[in-house]
Amino acid sequence: MTIGISLVGAGGFARMHLEAYKSDPRAKVLWICDPDLNRARQYAAEYDIPNVTARYEDSLLDPHVNSVDITAPNFLHKPVSIQAMEAGKAVLCEKPMALDAQESQDMVDASRRLKRKLFVKYHQRFDLAHQKAKQMMDSGEFANPVLGFVTLFANHLPSMLNPNHWRGIPALCGGGCLFSSGSHLLDLIHYFFGDLHAITAVNRQLVANDPNKGDDNAAVIMEFKSGALCHFIGCWTSDYGTHRSKEIHGTNGSLSIVEVGGDKGTNTLYHKTKTSNDIVIQAPDWFRQSNFAAIRHFLDYYEDRTEPLYPLETCVNSMRTLGLAYESSALGKQIVVDA
Repeated sequence: MTIGISLVGAGGFARMHLEAYKSDPRAKVLWICDPDLNRARQYAAEYDIPNVTARYEDSLLDPHVNSVDITAPNFLHKPVSIQAMEAGKAVLCEKPMALDAQESQDMVDASRRLKRKLFVKYHQRFDLAHQKAKQMMDSGEFANPVLGFVTLFANHLPSMLNPNHWRGIPALCGGGCLFSSGSHLLDLIHYFFGDLHAITAVNRQLVANDPNKGDDNAAVIMEFKSGALCHFIGCWTSDYGTHRSKEIHGTNGSLSIVEVGGDKGTNTLYHKTKTSNDIVIQAPDWFRQSNFAAIRHFLDYYEDRTEPLYPLETCVNSMRTLGLAYESSALGKQIVVDA
């Protein structure tokens, strides 16, 4: 059976999804939907997509569409997801799940009520280096993780300085650097460290100088119920390309995930002790491969070959953490989750 796909959103990241579907014989993209018809038609011509529309609702009427893939801006995630499920379609939704935790919960409730599959693509959980680090922590091979340090540096100033671009506008995007880019990494931090106890954040617009846009730099300290701490730094004003790093320190060594080459590079997991600094695993072309793996996983889930790698409640929880970070920054104080 061919899984018919309607892709909603013809922005830059649509290409990653189209390439993933092209590589999997189970899937066929039947529609591409975007108000920018010229851009949608370019993708349609390149990927042999038979139907183009400015109105995603048109594709929901097609009985050959089994699933809707949402790469549209964040403010559309909830309404498109729920309408698609009401039309009997499964949904794959890009991160962040929605504009806030309540919208995210509404999506989960609709999935349960309508008995339709919903999957949120936190692709960094599918990276081989990240998965190996998690396995080492869970098995005890890497003991007693107590401190994490996670960074993201990227240059999104062109879109932040463009008043017509949706990125960074809170009503359309949910927030700025922390919300859009940090959503992946705060979710990954949850993946490594578990349930949150308290959070302290400072989110600031330091460079963009646009009152209609959100933060372009952020710093967050997370305290977990295990007692572990993690510090996240996010920067959208770097001029040397995208770079991420993750360090996890225990009482008998550390794990470091070093990214070389940005989105087209390699993730390498190192295990450092007093006497060694060993390469555990390397994940070439990690960004593409983790995205492809997440989409393959969704197709497996659609075909009932597997259960989701993580429950929807995990996605809502990550959105709740984002909201608490913004609340902490606005109030200028630590927020205790279970006070």
